[in-house]
Amino acid sequence: MTTTPLEARPLVLALVAMLDTALPSTIGIYWGGAPANAAAPYAVLYPDVGMESVTDRALSDDVPNDLRFQITSVGASAEQAVLVADKCSTALLTSALSVAGRRVRPIRQEAAQPVRRDDQSTALWFATAQYLVRSDPT
Repeated sequence: MTTTPLEARPLVLALVAMLDTALPSTIGIYWGGAPANAAAPYAVLYPDVGMESVTDRALSDDVPNDLRFQITSVGASAEQAVLVADKCSTALLTSALSVAGRRVRPIRQEAAQPVRRDDQSTALWFATAQYLVRSDPT
């Protein structure tokens, strides 16, 4: 039995909408990059395109889809970047994501890097965290 991988876009749109709802209005959320005039604080979601899970296969050969993504949290100071990262993490790890036609499992954080100054713009600081969300067709 072969399965068709699930499209990434509906899941990414649900993630962006969830973060947009959960974050205070003072924190922007962008997908794939921030506009040149974006004012800190903000977060950017960088998703992959999704793939069949390499670790979670059912006896029926059904394979869920894994979508990995990174949140880059940006602030005018190290403290502000960490605040954005904390708010994003809380939203992602405590909310139930819903996508029509899918059973979406809880989001898991897989990695993170320390907060650091942006080499391109020394006025900004950023922190990154990587997450996994797994879903199956219903």
